[in-house]
Amino acid sequence: MSMDAITAWAVSIMVSWAPPGRSHIRDAVETPEEGRARYEAIAEAAARVAYDPELDPVFRGPRGRATTMALLLSIAKHESGFRRDVDLGKGPLSRGSGTDSCLLQIRVGKGKTAEGWTHEDLVEDREKCFRSGHALIKRSFGACRNLPMLDWLGAYTRGRCVQGEPASQSRMKLAQRAPQAPLDDAAALAARAKATPHP
Repeated sequence: MSMDAITAWAVSIMVSWAPPGRSHIRDAVETPEEGRARYEAIAEAAARVAYDPELDPVFRGPRGRATTMALLLSIAKHESGFRRDVDLGKGPLSRGSGTDSCLLQIRVGKGKTAEGWTHEDLVEDREKCFRSGHALIKRSFGACRNLPMLDWLGAYTRGRCVQGEPASQSRMKLAQRAPQAPLDDAAALAARAKATPHP
């Protein structure tokens, strides 16, 4: 099955940020080919969230959904490096501080997210990981909107809004540097709707 333009764009970004197949962590070892196939699945899961017509994007504008997807991937890159062990919840190094889950390292511990999802839910279903992360981003943006835009992720990264928050700024800046998506949101949504079989 060939990738749609948005998924292919996302995979190219991920590969440029963190070439697959290079980790020496035991539970993260994979070949470049295995890693790229996994990246494709990650990109498609992120696209199902960023391009969900029922979900408002984090950013406005004709490519707001693409920018939202770039930020989801930037956070995943910073939080997990797209590593296999973190992605699949394998091994002792996959949970960061011990309470974090999935590619976005969502702090769920032994509890549940606001959506009612456990650690197991987040690592078994990448789309749930990205949906939970998307909601956290929106809440952080709302809480920190009085600060400069680069600091809007502070509630996500630090738990509170702080001007000059390095973790927020690094994630926002990387997303801003992502190449422009090949389609605007309207065209991408139309293409994805056409490609999705209807019951």
